[in-house]
Amino acid sequence: MPSPHRHDGSVPPVGARALYDDVAWADAVTGCANTGPGQDLSLTARPLPDRPGALLIGSCDLDTRPILSAALGVVVRIPGKVVHLDLAAVPFLDAAAVAALVGATAAVTGQGRRLLLHHPPYSLRRVVEMFPDECAALEVAA
Repeated sequence: MPSPHRHDGSVPPVGARALYDDVAWADAVTGCANTGPGQDLSLTARPLPDRPGALLIGSCDLDTRPILSAALGVVVRIPGKVVHLDLAAVPFLDAAAVAALVGATAAVTGQGRRLLLHHPPYSLRRVVEMFPDECAALEVAA
């Protein structure tokens, strides 16, 4: 598979075409995160097969912050009135990761759309309990 990087080292924008190819989509997210040799890649993102959105796999913490940021940057550009983010395979979100989710929610809401979180880990609920006002915009599927 060719590298997502251009000759000048930059990463091209992720287009809708990549959303239908798991490998290309994940490679683009990883490339956008500017990860290099030896960096932790224990967080991955894959497009959801049945609706607009993504599945995150792995912990969201200091070590994976660049990948989370890149993944959310892609997620907010996914077309659709409702964008789904499945967190079933995320065992832990630190406070900064929750703040990133709040930022992604604000970006999607600013476009007149919704970001709907599915299967959040217990750590998300704990952060929301500590910072209810800051997290009020987060929408979790029932």
